[in-house]
Amino acid sequence: MFRKIVIIALLFYSVFGNSLLSNVDVTPVTPPTTIIDMDKPDDKTIESVSAFSDVITDPTDRTKIALFNYEFASRINSWENINNQQMNDVYTKAGNNFFKNTLVDKYNSLAEMIISLMQNCVGDDAHILTDKEKDDIQKHFSALAWVLVNKK
Repeated sequence: MFRKIVIIALLFYSVFGNSLLSNVDVTPVTPPTTIIDMDKPDDKTIESVSAFSDVITDPTDRTKIALFNYEFASRINSWENINNQQMNDVYTKAGNNFFKNTLVDKYNSLAEMIISLMQNCVGDDAHILTDKEKDDIQKHFSALAWVLVNKK
């Protein structure tokens, strides 16, 4: 009996081949990837950093810059007795280590935009950052990360 079933199956396959399975539409479902899992910032903060989304055009750069700024923002509140120059130095040195030379002369106004964003949050006079200023930096640099991965 088993031999008859195998013979029938082989005959069936030899006549029809893979044509029975070719009509089956199997499309793999790709789950959406989340680069940074964070809540949407408020509209005012998004508006203050939305220009970054227009300047940084390369998708790989957008992702890397978003991750870098998200990590920077998540750490700023834990730094004790840091002044704005030290914060700038940390950001610059970490950026040089992370990006190497990949962003040099690639986005003309990016450096000026980051400096302006920092100055808008903490000013430009040398002083120890207050908790409010660190919160402001955290909020804006997190929003910068959000804008880069969510706005097209």
